[in-house]
Amino acid sequence: MSKPRILRQSRWSNLIGKAGADLLAFTIGPALLRLSLGRRPSTDERGAFRRALRTRYIDDAREIPPLIRGLLVLPEARRIMRLAVGLAWYHERCRGGGDPFADRVTPLGVPGVPDLTGNLFTAWTGPKLGFLHFEKCGGIAVMRWLSEQFHPDQIDPDPVRSMPPHLWFRAPCGLSRDIARYPLLWGHYGLPALERIDPERFIFTFLRDPRARIVSLYNYWRSVDPALLDPAEGNFTVAAAHRHDLLGFLRGSDPFIVNYLDNFYVRRLTGRYRTSAAHDPLHANPRVALTEAIAALDRIGFVGITERMDESVARLAKAIGAVPPGGKVRGNVAAENHTDPSGWFRAAPRAEITPEVAAELDRLTTLDRALYAEALGRFDGRRGRARVVAAA
Repeated sequence: MSKPRILRQSRWSNLIGKAGADLLAFTIGPALLRLSLGRRPSTDERGAFRRALRTRYIDDAREIPPLIRGLLVLPEARRIMRLAVGLAWYHERCRGGGDPFADRVTPLGVPGVPDLTGNLFTAWTGPKLGFLHFEKCGGIAVMRWLSEQFHPDQIDPDPVRSMPPHLWFRAPCGLSRDIARYPLLWGHYGLPALERIDPERFIFTFLRDPRARIVSLYNYWRSVDPALLDPAEGNFTVAAAHRHDLLGFLRGSDPFIVNYLDNFYVRRLTGRYRTSAAHDPLHANPRVALTEAIAALDRIGFVGITERMDESVARLAKAIGAVPPGGKVRGNVAAENHTDPSGWFRAAPRAEITPEVAAELDRLTTLDRALYAEALGRFDGRRGRARVVAAA
């Protein structure tokens, strides 16, 4: 870096600049220094600060702002600024990811996720947590509140946390042993996968009316800019939403997409995923699957209701000893996606719910609606078993 050089000025402009700098230094300079140093500045420090304000420096053809150059002349302030720069670099490193597989599947990153890397100036001292994040149930809104109470080193840096468990197997050993050390695990897990990694931690989740969840997922995928889609690179599920209207999408038979739609909650809670068109372990015995899913609710420490997000988060905060949010908790709204600065989205009309679509939604959520009713009853203090129904 070249040596800083003094910028030449006319005598008159110099007088005006020095007079303004003197006025600034004598009026608010002591308060600025006290805020920056955390103590009262000495007479020598005030003098050095004032002289630096009066002298304009240029380094690499860019002028150093007056307040910054005033602070840079003080050794203690330079130390604080070096610390701040180091923390900023560390934060960017945490946000970077850089996993080749994750970058290939989602080359622009996952919208909303890079900002959920924690708070450099705090550390979580509560219980180990596992967030069973179900797609389109308000999980990003929850994490915007909760992640700020964890240091970045306390949140697992899973680069493919947006991948569902039926596409990405999280083994009970190896990588999982490393993941288990983090105080906060979160992502699109299934309950069995999360329990394999660490069966002792406090698990929580949020459920939404299952029909509304499916429609929200379709609208969300439809709002992704189609110019960014490349099914060969892993986003074939989103591409399918662009190829079909909502009715055609719901009637699709691709096993990977079926696992997102057909009794999604029961599948995620039991691990009963469809792996081929010929075999579906959920529909082989739907009564048993629902019974297992309801029993799984007993192993989850907290089940919130997305439609009652603020009340749910307040209860969760109390249960885990977290600081409750200062205002309303608000997440992704598909109708507003096109305003997101990530570049992922475009404005897209919302799908129409015709009688045929409503019938398909009912068919796909027979078990999930029973499970959701059970969870809602428990949330309201009505402990009981949901009616076990056969699949349509």
